[in-house]
Amino acid sequence: MRILLLNPPLLTTPHTTDLVVNAPLSACLVTGYAGACLQQAGFEVQVADADVAGWTMAETAAFLSGAAYDLLGVHLKFLWERTPEILDLLAAVKRQKPAVHLNLYGHYPTFAWETLLREYPFIDSIARGEPEFILVELARQLAGPDRTAWRRIEGLARREGDKAVGNPLRPAIVDLDALPFPLRPPADLIARRQMHHYILGSRGCFGRCTFCYLNPFYGPEAPWRGRSPENIIKEINAVHRQTGSTSFYFADANFFGPGEKGRRRILELAALLKELDFPIVFGLECRSSDVEEEVFARLVEAGLRDVFLGVESGARSALDRFRKGTTVAQNERALKILRNLGIHISLGFINFDPGATLEEIKENLYFLQRMDLLDCPTTTAHLFFHRLVVLRGMPAYGQLLEQGRLHPAGFTGHEGEYQIADPRVEALARVMGAVARRTLEFTRGEDLWGAAGEKICSAGSMCVHGAGDGEAGLECSGTVSPPANGRWEAFNRLNMFLQSFLSGLIDEAAGGNPAREWIEQAVEKGLKGIEKVVRPS
Repeated sequence: MRILLLNPPLLTTPHTTDLVVNAPLSACLVTGYAGACLQQAGFEVQVADADVAGWTMAETAAFLSGAAYDLLGVHLKFLWERTPEILDLLAAVKRQKPAVHLNLYGHYPTFAWETLLREYPFIDSIARGEPEFILVELARQLAGPDRTAWRRIEGLARREGDKAVGNPLRPAIVDLDALPFPLRPPADLIARRQMHHYILGSRGCFGRCTFCYLNPFYGPEAPWRGRSPENIIKEINAVHRQTGSTSFYFADANFFGPGEKGRRRILELAALLKELDFPIVFGLECRSSDVEEEVFARLVEAGLRDVFLGVESGARSALDRFRKGTTVAQNERALKILRNLGIHISLGFINFDPGATLEEIKENLYFLQRMDLLDCPTTTAHLFFHRLVVLRGMPAYGQLLEQGRLHPAGFTGHEGEYQIADPRVEALARVMGAVARRTLEFTRGEDLWGAAGEKICSAGSMCVHGAGDGEAGLECSGTVSPPANGRWEAFNRLNMFLQSFLSGLIDEAAGGNPAREWIEQAVEKGLKGIEKVVRPS
């Protein structure tokens, strides 16, 4: 049984380049873990990471045509209107190699399995949820004497006649220490792409945010599950021996486990990281409620440099609507602690969502200003225009659909279109979207270099990442080039203009119900304002 696991090219459009919600960061290791489990089970496995390798679609097609395999597993990510291009590629593979079993896995097919199986009959099966053990059992059954036994595998979806059938879901993997370390791309490729080495220290989250489909992916009853600190250290040492790298990033959706037990686990991990034979530097992602000065001081001593903080909003009403389980005061306290410790902060932030109000947008603006988070126009533009993208699998998708406030749209109806309930806020969001995109076209990220010292971007709403397998490719990864002479002044003027422009728009929108003409005029005013401040006469 020859097995090929494919991570396809990451296809983008001008609209989707800045969106990072098509897969959580933890997805970057899903193929690596699946491949390692298959190897451990004795199968011959090859991993083709077209995304990390930078292959074109033509190069990927040529490789698939020339390679020999019996089972093709594909980590299919939602790529908006470009998703069909990947499926067309796979259809061509099946026409050439009809005996190959084609399996899809990942977050997108987990939630879109019925539509995919119904509309694309060349797909043989889909793994729902964690794919590692599903793929191992699938390979065993395909290699066995009973060629139909695979159809009964837990967690697998397949067709019966013209119907899509989902077998009962498989229980979440509990003992993460028992898993082999994930397969990774060649070290020279990682070095050439200036990418982090990712470590997944846990799975799941004890939060229940409405905008996240992490827990639905693992299963409705799946708890947060953490690896032991000793097991994590073993993997870090193994990666260092193989690559010589000392730079790591924890891809966990939430680095901390719940309660005092989770806190003690991280303190133990920090102590072990300090005892490493090399000076590690690393980043992580967490909630503001997990930020304690003592714990993070220990982590900084162990090499922590970057934190992606899930702040989401500076308005209590929005945090409650998101079921975030945190407060504005906790957000402020966390930011102050991280900043005092010299940690580079990236934010998870949602300025516009279906229930957003003008008062919340104003509170967000004041919060971002009060916390000195609007340090450069690239950051300011991202934070100001970030609108919640609602995808199937998120609790918000089902809630809004039931309320009649969401229309399934896009490829396989995976993304939900919605209008913000307050038409004034909807108008504001459209204007800021256009103005923010023009800002990003001008800055090209150059202002990130010196806004608060030299920056190294991590994944999140403030920078773009493509979730490659083994190591996720960050479009902003590595140090950003410093701006050309004379652009600093323009950046400073542009940053101040964006804040003044949004404040003025809020006041204008509060005066009535903006019509289409108002939106067009406001966009024109914003674009002209940008030109004026960046190219003064």
